[in-house]
Amino acid sequence: MSPLTAVLVTIVASASWALPAQGATNGAATLRAPLAAGLTTTGGSWAVVPMGQLSQPLNTFWQVFFRAGGTSKWKLVTPPGVADNGGLTLSAPSDASVSVGFLPSQKLEYSPLALSQNDGAAWSAALVPTSLVALPDALATDGARGRALALVRSRRTPVLSSSGGLLKWSSASGGGDLALGANGSCAIAALTAVSFGPNAQAMVGARCRRPGVVGVFSQVAGRWRLSGPVLSGPLSRATTSVMRLDPSAGGLAALVGTTTSARRSLVAIWGAADGSWSESEPLAVQADQRITSSAVGIDGEQAVLLSSAQGGSVLEVATGAGQSWTKVASPPSGTVTVAVSVDGSIDAFAVNGESLAISTLTPGQPTWTPAQKLTVPLSYGSS
Repeated sequence: MSPLTAVLVTIVASASWALPAQGATNGAATLRAPLAAGLTTTGGSWAVVPMGQLSQPLNTFWQVFFRAGGTSKWKLVTPPGVADNGGLTLSAPSDASVSVGFLPSQKLEYSPLALSQNDGAAWSAALVPTSLVALPDALATDGARGRALALVRSRRTPVLSSSGGLLKWSSASGGGDLALGANGSCAIAALTAVSFGPNAQAMVGARCRRPGVVGVFSQVAGRWRLSGPVLSGPLSRATTSVMRLDPSAGGLAALVGTTTSARRSLVAIWGAADGSWSESEPLAVQADQRITSSAVGIDGEQAVLLSSAQGGSVLEVATGAGQSWTKVASPPSGTVTVAVSVDGSIDAFAVNGESLAISTLTPGQPTWTPAQKLTVPLSYGSS
């Protein structure tokens, strides 16, 4: 038994405050962001990458990679000692701290956590006492302040909060405000993300039944208040789902899926510290396309990798308010994760079993450049 696993077993044995796992709160959104994701802060870039036999969940091994700002090489920093076949979700403030949540697989009913204060060079153990929801922003940490939010599989207490080093969780204040169907201005269908926004304010993303309303909620004086924008034009008739919700330089970045009877689309939105919002032009998503990976850059740039049932993929990037998404060169075959780097370049992670090939697309260039190759030993059948 590894040291990390031993610590987790000890914590679970003494956890009298554990909550029972209940029905998932994320529902079946029309558009959904997968766990394969990239996130960049002032400290560097992170990527969550599935490797192994991707058609077999028990032989899919999720990995975490990190590249410090200003360096050219990615390094493997996956926390050791815990099975990661269920998937990983990651939160990385800009102060060298990072938290990785393990999605349960098989009969596990809680989510182990791994915490680092040095960009993944060393890890310590904690846990969420019930299962995290399998979404890329189901975990949010606030760095030096020691605060955290977790989106979990519980209808009664879907958002947990902690202010004591991630070991003591409780239901977030005002949880009734986030109940399914609550808040008439949104009519919540599901909770989809947690984050800390401008001024370290706790935030929750949601899927709304009420057309045109973007379900971003802010915690104010122990209550959750709708703070997201209302879409205009044709999108005023669309239902929305907040699929990514992440801090960015000067504010908040969100990826929003919209659905009408005739069309699905993606909109990048940005929230400023003064509470104002701006948005990109919508990106149409075809009926046979799904999101393979999403990424958020340091300045709120957003990238989505779309794959079609016929094969092939399209990479689209949104960089600013009022602008259309930009289709860039399709990444190499086998790409499962993309990340937007500090300098605005995009890295693509192409997987073939234990082999990983990373390619880079520099802004303004028409082709991808091979950048790095890694081999990650995997223990097939070990789960």
